[in-house]
Amino acid sequence: MASANQVQRHPSLLALRAFEAAARRLSFTDAARELHVSQAAISRHVRTLEREVGCQLFRRLHRAVELTAPGREFAAELATAFLRIYRAVDAVRGVKARRLRLSVEPAFGSRWLVPRLGRFSVAHPEIELEIETSDEIRTLGHDVDIAIRYMPLGSGRPSKRSRRLFATDGVPVVAGIRPRPAEWRRDDAVLKYRLLHDDNGDAWRGWFGAAGLEGFERAKHLYFSDYSLAIAASLRGQGVALGSAEFIATELRSGSLARLGRTRVPFGEYRLLEAGDRSTASIRTIFVRWVEKEITLAAPVEI
Repeated sequence: MASANQVQRHPSLLALRAFEAAARRLSFTDAARELHVSQAAISRHVRTLEREVGCQLFRRLHRAVELTAPGREFAAELATAFLRIYRAVDAVRGVKARRLRLSVEPAFGSRWLVPRLGRFSVAHPEIELEIETSDEIRTLGHDVDIAIRYMPLGSGRPSKRSRRLFATDGVPVVAGIRPRPAEWRRDDAVLKYRLLHDDNGDAWRGWFGAAGLEGFERAKHLYFSDYSLAIAASLRGQGVALGSAEFIATELRSGSLARLGRTRVPFGEYRLLEAGDRSTASIRTIFVRWVEKEITLAAPVEI
């Protein structure tokens, strides 16, 4: 039989809740606001939890935090567990889950929506989201309830019910190092790197034109079919990608990605298209308002 001092204590629910909120928001300050406690209390809970589980869950950076690999896995498990608790409470209250079907552009889904979904689930556990990532047109009201699409510059405005979410532009980004070389402030710094593409090359051609720089044809190139893959390759030091601040804010704040040069080029905008049927009107409104609130709350990143 194990002695009393051999029995491991389980972490307190307060510590688990503090960590889950901090991991979801990647901010001790925002987690403190959500849980109505002090930032010091969140920090204390997280440090106690790290001590009890025996590993570091966060990397503390200058004015930012990021999850370690064990922290990401732990946070995902806790988010699922807390969501099940909230749904169990709703079930015993007799509240039935409602489903909303979303079709989102792949980069928006992986780089913007997924990191924030935990907050939506906590705020609205009664709503189940069914999400597909696709660039293809879907019939609103039949195939999906809401679609979020990227519209390049010059494309016509959708005729269906739609609203603008935000515009995007691109700047060259590479894996960050410290100290950053002074030459990184110049546009011609990109010429030392392989160019990473998520299209047929038009975006980088546009950037070279805007920068008044030659050398696109002589550069080495690597093509991907997905924006997230180009960013992942850049993070691993495989070249330079054109990044949008809305999608790489965490990496820019942590320094794992850094900007090259001074030229930026406009890309286009993201729009939300909405079905018009009444059956999902109330939960569509909830989701749309949540997306708009998240956009408003997003801290601007200087790049």
